[in-house]
Amino acid sequence: MVADVRPRPTRTRRPPDRGRVSAIILITLIFSVLTEVLFPSVVLRNLSRGLLVAYLLLEWPGIQRNGRVMLAIAGMLTIAAIAAGAELRAAGQALDQGAFFATFFANQFFLREPARSSVLVRRCASFFIDQPPARRYGLLTIGGYLFGIILNLGVLSLLGLMIRQRNSLAAAGGNDELRQVRERRMLLALLRGFSATPLASPLSIAMAVLLSVLPGLEWVQLLLLGLTTAAILLTFGWVIDRITAPRHLAHLVPPARGHRDPAALVGLVTLVLSVFGLAVVIETTASLPLNRAVLVALPLAGMAWLGWQYRHFRPVTGGRLVGRRLVREGARVFPRYRTEIAILSSAGFIGTMLSALVPPPVLGAALTGYAPGGLLMPAFFMLLVILPALVGMNPIMTVTILGAALAAAPATGLPTVVLALALISGWALAINTSPLTASSMVLADMVNRTPQEVTLRWNGRFALAAYVLLSGWFALLVVILRSQGL
Repeated sequence: MVADVRPRPTRTRRPPDRGRVSAIILITLIFSVLTEVLFPSVVLRNLSRGLLVAYLLLEWPGIQRNGRVMLAIAGMLTIAAIAAGAELRAAGQALDQGAFFATFFANQFFLREPARSSVLVRRCASFFIDQPPARRYGLLTIGGYLFGIILNLGVLSLLGLMIRQRNSLAAAGGNDELRQVRERRMLLALLRGFSATPLASPLSIAMAVLLSVLPGLEWVQLLLLGLTTAAILLTFGWVIDRITAPRHLAHLVPPARGHRDPAALVGLVTLVLSVFGLAVVIETTASLPLNRAVLVALPLAGMAWLGWQYRHFRPVTGGRLVGRRLVREGARVFPRYRTEIAILSSAGFIGTMLSALVPPPVLGAALTGYAPGGLLMPAFFMLLVILPALVGMNPIMTVTILGAALAAAPATGLPTVVLALALISGWALAINTSPLTASSMVLADMVNRTPQEVTLRWNGRFALAAYVLLSGWFALLVVILRSQGL
């Protein structure tokens, strides 16, 4: 008999897909940066640099054009710096800043994930939308701001989708003109509320940027005055909405339906304050700057929130379910962050590397030399953030460069906090006006409009008037702070 010598099927191990590998790299980057924040180490710093580069190289095929352009600029600046004889240490510092910004953004996942399945979030979203017109604008503005702190751009998808669903032709009583007016007013309320998050969120990347590049800037003063400035901006938006509301359609508005739950708003505010409070505790106990403390607080707060959703299970089972969900959803979501991380990390890199090519004192002297003197200077710096955003330049890069330049500029005679507020206010107004920001594209896509229509056509006059108003506010603020010797 002849033995059966049929070849046995061989098992070939499938290589891991790119998305899973990049998710592992990004998760490792997050924990490397967080550990280095708590326990400074050259090894961890170098590891974070390498992980950031590896993630961007691996995800390069999927990065959108604006992210690729930013990375190309970062690469050209690096070549120019080497050709100019700059020290390699400058590239390392630029990568450190890029890794910090990338981690700051990716860390938002730990709040977005529990928010996705939170009953509180759904109740609160319904509360903001199911209101009569007189209250809806103000509450949607507050909702855009509060949810923006936790969800960042995710608030636009969450509330934007609910606006589209609740604003059907039937909900408008069959009147298409009324439906379009409601759509415009609700979207603008959401956009204006979201635009206040750079000004008034202690968890925003805008504050993290300025606290890292402007020495001597106190976060308590910046946050309090930022909240005041945001209140002025949002109240002005409410006034404009009331003035421009079409009175001839008022009698056609059907009564608001749905369950309105004010307790949900209290719960959301409590959640935001709890996350911020945890960051302050970490800042105090670990002697960290607030922007670094926020990095550590976000994952802890997010995992605690997610764990609360599994509180009906036994501790071991609940912990295992939380861990599985974070791993599963992280593997799904982290590769999708590729374009945002490319933009944010390269913006931080460019701002730092540019300082190696053009010394900040030189750039700062040029800026202050061309800037109008005295009380008009904050208005000038607001404009320097808004105008580049209109042609697609990300505000984070503009603010990073301007902040570093102003830190090394000759004395301007203005309080540092006012200059910081001017830059962040320019960022907020850029969100309101630029059709090239992610926020305008997300909202426009939700309602089948163009970004130009949502920003420039619908919101342009408000933004221009708000620019004038904030210019006056900053002039008054300078006078007040000078009188107090600050």
